[in-house]
Amino acid sequence: MKKITLLVTLPLCFIITACQTTPRQYNGITGYQIENKSAQSATIAYTLALRANQSIDENKLQMACQQVLGTGKTYKISVLSANEIPNPAATQQDNYGIQLGQSRASFSLSDTPSLNNSEDYATRQALEAKPATLRVIRYTCS
Repeated sequence: MKKITLLVTLPLCFIITACQTTPRQYNGITGYQIENKSAQSATIAYTLALRANQSIDENKLQMACQQVLGTGKTYKISVLSANEIPNPAATQQDNYGIQLGQSRASFSLSDTPSLNNSEDYATRQALEAKPATLRVIRYTCS
């Protein structure tokens, strides 16, 4: 039984991991944009979430080069600039409840789950969390 479980869960873990690390076209918050492209090189601006894992970021930059210029080749990456910008999605706040005048007090219904509800409010909030800053890396692939 343990072997069957392992054989089923291991491929699922690889699929989920692959989906999270593939580079995506720019969607307004994160992703890459092609600034200049020729037959042998490209200049790309990649917007990434600010985190400490540099190897994953390098992988994403290399994979974006492969999507733009063609797969099956490892490209030389030269970083032109790296800037931090505020995340526009993190600054949007949902206004729940009723605000009283100019005060900070607000009243709303409770989001606490009932005893029959399996949804965890804290987990939902954690999944909706967004980084406060993003990193924009401009680089060339050749």
